[in-house]
Amino acid sequence: MRRPKNFSIRKFLFLYLIMLSAGMFPSPIYAQKSDSIQALKIHFEQSSGNKHLQAGLHLVEVYVRKHQLDSAENLIHQILRESDIRNNTLQLARLYYKLGDIQYFKNHYADADRIYRKAQDYALRAGDTATYIDLLVERGYIYDYWQKNDSTLALMNRAITLADSTGYLKGLARASLMIGNIYYGMNRYDKALEYYRKTLDAARRISNKFGTAVAYQNVGICYLYLKKYDQALENLQKSIELLRLLPQGKVPLGNAYADMAIIYSRLGNATKTREYLQKAMALFRRYGTDEDRAIGYNVSAECLSNLGRYTESNRYLDSAIAIARNTGFGLMLQKSYKAYAENLRKMNRSNAAYDTLRQYIRIKDSLQAEKFHRQLAELDSRYHNLEKQRRIEQLQHRQYLDRLRFRILLGSSLALLLFIGLSAYGYAQKRKRKQKLMEAEKEKAEILAQSLNEQLELKNKQLTIHALNMLQKNQLLSEILKEISHIRSHSTSETDKLLSDLRHKIKRLLSSDKDWETFKIYFEQVNKDFVRRLREKQPALSDNDIRLATLLRLNMTNKEIASILNITYQSVRNAQYRLKNKLGLEQGENIREFLSRL
Repeated sequence: MRRPKNFSIRKFLFLYLIMLSAGMFPSPIYAQKSDSIQALKIHFEQSSGNKHLQAGLHLVEVYVRKHQLDSAENLIHQILRESDIRNNTLQLARLYYKLGDIQYFKNHYADADRIYRKAQDYALRAGDTATYIDLLVERGYIYDYWQKNDSTLALMNRAITLADSTGYLKGLARASLMIGNIYYGMNRYDKALEYYRKTLDAARRISNKFGTAVAYQNVGICYLYLKKYDQALENLQKSIELLRLLPQGKVPLGNAYADMAIIYSRLGNATKTREYLQKAMALFRRYGTDEDRAIGYNVSAECLSNLGRYTESNRYLDSAIAIARNTGFGLMLQKSYKAYAENLRKMNRSNAAYDTLRQYIRIKDSLQAEKFHRQLAELDSRYHNLEKQRRIEQLQHRQYLDRLRFRILLGSSLALLLFIGLSAYGYAQKRKRKQKLMEAEKEKAEILAQSLNEQLELKNKQLTIHALNMLQKNQLLSEILKEISHIRSHSTSETDKLLSDLRHKIKRLLSSDKDWETFKIYFEQVNKDFVRRLREKQPALSDNDIRLATLLRLNMTNKEIASILNITYQSVRNAQYRLKNKLGLEQGENIREFLSRL
């Protein structure tokens, strides 16, 4: 079975690869020691000068490692208030770097990006190019989380340019890995391969064995998707040879074994497939998390499906689904149900396949909604932070004006001159305050507008997903009808009636209006007043005309429209011609362009 690109096991490891990039090529700003917090506090309080600063940085690092983020943040602010640090741009860059990390760990991504920018300014002033490049990569993680691929690629290309010019190989490796991951997520495996090779070259030049092993693995999986199996096996074997020698490489070694099993299953080699699956599952069970074991079960199911052993494949999928439910691994749950439905379809269990596919669609919709609410919460947090800052500024202005009035009362001997001077000064401050308030309101309006745009984009995605789900359902049902027709030609009189009843039920599903009602709700949320304007243009339009117009508005192809409406391709073309005549369009006028402008 060909593995669907959008549901690759490696896609589930995508976030892991991004986090792994930091582990492969860390920026060694702080020392790694295991001192107790109490001993470090005493040393920090009793030291002075540069030793005091270094002790503070070490204590911050220990707080972060122990997930005491509030304590780490408070200590950084305490150090920043000390006079010795104010003119030390190099240490300021490192302090703000760590403060940005803390905000990132707290999921305050907008604050983290803002603080990373400040750290970049200090690193630039201090001439610390390596830290500056590392900060570009850290910001790239944030923009990648926001799914702003263009912004992420711009930051990473800038980092690569600087790393090339300065010979900073770790920065070059991290930025190249990030770009490779982005292209990998876009299924552009040729471009991903190009940047993974750059990562591999940099890792080898700095003698980073673990980084080299993971880079070989990434190169190998790209060759797998490009169907160059010999090159894929060669690179994965090199990765395995390195990972066997590394204590931290147990789970990555399991992933490499799993990739080897997938390749051999595609080649039809059952013996090799079983050998590598056993090695992978042994490592996942001993060293991996529940998620790693779920991935292992899913890989086993995929390999067995590739070998045509669908029943065994579904047993492994049952195990993956059970773990995914217990751990909240939504993407794994989604992929497992999709694979389960595909196996059932190949076993000619069409009804069960359809029921399983419906479960997959429900999970997919749930994940989309969860993602939307998470983004909405982040926008809300950004807005509240902005509002809090505005209130602080207002309070500071009130306090200032109170002090100003007090000074005016004390300076009665110079009342006239002081009044004139302070009035002018107060007027200037008032204008500045008003300008700041206007800017804050403008930024608030921009945030709200961005939120509305993102909501509209999500609704557009939901509309397209629903249309594609209708297309997929109708295609599946149409295939089932063909299978029934084929079976009827060889069936007995006893089973013929049962098949005929099943055929009528499927036809009723194909002609059901329930999906259209849901589609209409999504469509009218995104394209308000479209149907009303269309009926104003031509009141005599039928419901079928309206349905055709909405699908043309979404720029669906004639083939897709035919499947959704359960009619032939030629019927779609005839219906478009009739709709064009009803709308009074000229002979050379394009109906799709007309509907997109309406």
